[in-house]
Amino acid sequence: MNIFKQFLALFILTFINISYSQTGPGGVGNSTNNALWLKGDGLTCIDAGATQAAHGEQIRQWNDVSGNNRHATQTTAGNRPYYEASTTNGMPGLKFTGNSFIDGPALGIGSNSSYTYLMVFKDTQTNPGGMNNGSGDFILDRTSATNGLVSLKPITGNKYGFQKRNNSGGGLGGPLSTTSINTNTKIIELRRNYNVNYQFFYNGNQESTLSDTDGATTPPDPRIGRHATDPNNGLRGFINEFIIYDFALNTAQTIIVNNYLAAKYDLSLSANDLYTQDNAIRGNFDHNVAGIGRASDGTNHTDSRGTGIVKISNPNALSNNEFLFWGEETRNPTYSFSTNTSNYTEQLNSKWRVNHIGNLGTVTVEFDITNVNLSGKQSCSNLQLVVDNDTNFSSPTSTYNLTISGNTATATGVVFTNNDYFTLRYIDQIVWDGTNFFNGSRVNNAPHTTNSCLKFTVKASGTLSLDANIREIEVETGATLNIANGVLLNIENQVVINGTLDLIGEAQLIQNHTGVTSNSGSGNLKIRQQGTSNLYNYNYWSSPVNRSGNWQIGYLEDANGVVNFTSAVDAKASTTPITLSSRWLYGFNGPVGDYNSWSQFLKTSNVVPGIGYTMKGSGTIASEQEYIFKGTPNDGDYIIPVTSNKEILIGNPYPSTLDANQFINDNLSVIDGAIYFWESFSTNNSHYLAEYEGGYATYNLTMPLPAVADASGLTSGNGNTSKPAPTRYVNVGQGFFTTITNTGNVRFNNAQRAFAKESSNETVYFKTNTKNKQAIIKDDRPKIWFSFTEPKGYMKMIGLGYDEKTSYGYDKGYDAKSKNDFKNDFYWFLNNQKLVIQALPEINIEDKLPLTVKISDAGSYTFSINNMENIPEDLNIYLVDNIQNIYYNLRNEDAKLFLNSETKSNQFSIAFKNESSLSTTSFDYKNLYTSYHSSTKTLELHTPESLSNFKSLKIYNVVGQEVLEINSPESHTINLSHLTNGVYFLKVNSETAEQINSIKFVKY
Repeated sequence: MNIFKQFLALFILTFINISYSQTGPGGVGNSTNNALWLKGDGLTCIDAGATQAAHGEQIRQWNDVSGNNRHATQTTAGNRPYYEASTTNGMPGLKFTGNSFIDGPALGIGSNSSYTYLMVFKDTQTNPGGMNNGSGDFILDRTSATNGLVSLKPITGNKYGFQKRNNSGGGLGGPLSTTSINTNTKIIELRRNYNVNYQFFYNGNQESTLSDTDGATTPPDPRIGRHATDPNNGLRGFINEFIIYDFALNTAQTIIVNNYLAAKYDLSLSANDLYTQDNAIRGNFDHNVAGIGRASDGTNHTDSRGTGIVKISNPNALSNNEFLFWGEETRNPTYSFSTNTSNYTEQLNSKWRVNHIGNLGTVTVEFDITNVNLSGKQSCSNLQLVVDNDTNFSSPTSTYNLTISGNTATATGVVFTNNDYFTLRYIDQIVWDGTNFFNGSRVNNAPHTTNSCLKFTVKASGTLSLDANIREIEVETGATLNIANGVLLNIENQVVINGTLDLIGEAQLIQNHTGVTSNSGSGNLKIRQQGTSNLYNYNYWSSPVNRSGNWQIGYLEDANGVVNFTSAVDAKASTTPITLSSRWLYGFNGPVGDYNSWSQFLKTSNVVPGIGYTMKGSGTIASEQEYIFKGTPNDGDYIIPVTSNKEILIGNPYPSTLDANQFINDNLSVIDGAIYFWESFSTNNSHYLAEYEGGYATYNLTMPLPAVADASGLTSGNGNTSKPAPTRYVNVGQGFFTTITNTGNVRFNNAQRAFAKESSNETVYFKTNTKNKQAIIKDDRPKIWFSFTEPKGYMKMIGLGYDEKTSYGYDKGYDAKSKNDFKNDFYWFLNNQKLVIQALPEINIEDKLPLTVKISDAGSYTFSINNMENIPEDLNIYLVDNIQNIYYNLRNEDAKLFLNSETKSNQFSIAFKNESSLSTTSFDYKNLYTSYHSSTKTLELHTPESLSNFKSLKIYNVVGQEVLEINSPESHTINLSHLTNGVYFLKVNSETAEQINSIKFVKY
């Protein structure tokens, strides 16, 4: 039965050890079974537990660190021990003078319980006494003369004795040391295995044992340092640490606790001295030592934390005589991180070293991070356990990402080998040092698009060749980081440039934070953009950088340096650097269409980010002129005050493309919902306003329209665009107009930024040169572009688009008003508004959409579909003559109609089904054709129709003048001898309908 009880007790103790966090000495025990724990490096107070004593001061209270608040006290000043700041191994302790002592309270250990006492002390002078009496100098006794006795004292015969007595006063005596009394610092352990034996350990070695037949013995309130009643019968020396458990440590636990104490106080154990990293040659990892393992008798301890922040548990392959110990190099660390310059990780300012005896498999490692300063760690960055075989951790043998829950960071499956070092680190930055990248996620450790958590530090010159997404960037003094052509550098927060950040080609920089910029530094961002080389042609610009918050046009550079400016009308490309004309530097903020509101800029004028300006080309023989912008990258929120009923020239303020959709949506409360891009046509060759050839392209939330020749009357009104329509993405450096409908602020912000490349057809820069690309807007909304070509070949385009956000009324941002009023014109007409873009919620074949057609010049006009996107293949699209009820299916062919000033403005519309009356007589014009006979100067009509169906024949010249009319013709042959040679048009009117299609012929 006794064997069963012992087994049950052992099982319960083992279960308790496993189930609760082991924060006791060496990682053995906790507040449930560590009855008392006093240590010199705990709180030793001159008062009732609040004020730490200084060296030489008397101790009134020695605070219990077991978690049970069993503080030892001495209220009598004359009996108080002294605080000694440095004793063995520099550790503090309490000095006792023979009559000084300090008393602990009741321990709460039952009379039928096992227990373990350990003490680290040094006796400098001894007075031995008898084993079976109260003589001699007591190191430990009880506070009053009770029967129950647990005492320690030097014994006559030059030994140390564990003196015990039961509650009935019997069993006096106890086991003795075999080691002689000495003045060294030592560890003595007294252990009772209830009803089994008493054991005496000296420096970890069991030196004697005695059978336990005493029965009930209640460990008394301890008097530390002196006999219970006899003055001056006490310790003359020092006590560093005193520990009491309410159970008997097993062999594994004894080994662990003794190794903890030996390391802390620089002692050599007489047995199982397993932890050796406390030696000076191994780095003096003396502090917060703890361990797990299994002893040769099979007892084990598998969960330890101890006094430090590291807990290790769950060895998965533990066998007899296998242990893992760890200790820390720093005694009382204030945990913080600093950069390890060997690999640019942020490393904890303390580290640990292990002794690994045997092969206990993998373990779980936990860190209490309550007092670890992680303020520099980003929440998205992993805290890591890093293990290495040397102290610099430059090339770790293994790294484990820690899982953080509350104040505990955990790694599982951790493998240690003997003599390993470990610490904590996190990665906060990617570094380029001129030779290598560190800490990035690409194969060569370069930044990756997944590295938005990390800063990128550039210490030397180099090139970033692939897209990267980083938290922030710092280019240090003297360093240049080239961002290769077409690469996106995407940054979550700030940019600090003390060197140079060079965006090559179509490389772009995006920042994603909200609010105003925090970009800084004494260096520069360099970004290039190409403008027209035609010295007569304008580009509309907006700077992507600033210097001290503003931009001056005079800061511009070419490949040879800062450009020159002249007041002459013509630029000079032959100088080095080039010379531009300052005559053509203008901004605009004034009433709609008010030419006098153009305001001239000087090259030294301060231009705030987001404001646009004009500048003419350099005149170089190359097709384009490249300009370099250098400064601090524009970033964040920019606000431009605006006034209703005005137009303003603004522009993309960022070193990345601008999402026009987002910009329009953000500003719909103040703008008309469209933006306009000026294009100087390639045929322009004059500085005179009246001879300018160019016009405005349009973009809104529905679709873009290409530029059409300006019809303001201020310019020539001639020329055609050579460029595609603008795209959703506004290029770097591109200026544009918008119309203000309500007084307020135009706002730019980082959410409007995007990455799109001109070479990929994603942006169009409005300079003269075209790269034969089409603008691409990647959406699935249906769109139709209708074109209207007048007799001289000038073409205008209008758009019809569909978006579920729109209605049949005017939708700001989706419907676009006509900016020009051409003498020959067409546009949508909605609620008395002239629209060049009309948006509807969905395709409806019942719709009949009114067009307004204005004709000043008679001649042949062509209506056609220029382009379609996402239109059903079976959808018919008709141009409808509302007067004559004629439907022209524009999906089959263009409608070429002869029109003149008599054409009614509401004569035409667009429809999607043919509603012409089947009862109406239809004249078959498709089978009508002519042939001219030069020998007889006659025109012959070929038609299956009877001439009696012809009401009249009319012939017009190319300028729309009627030159011949034949009413009720009687012959298929028409005499043209009286007409001069040239191009003419025949128009036939039948009894049922007027022919709109004209037949073109040439008389010669």
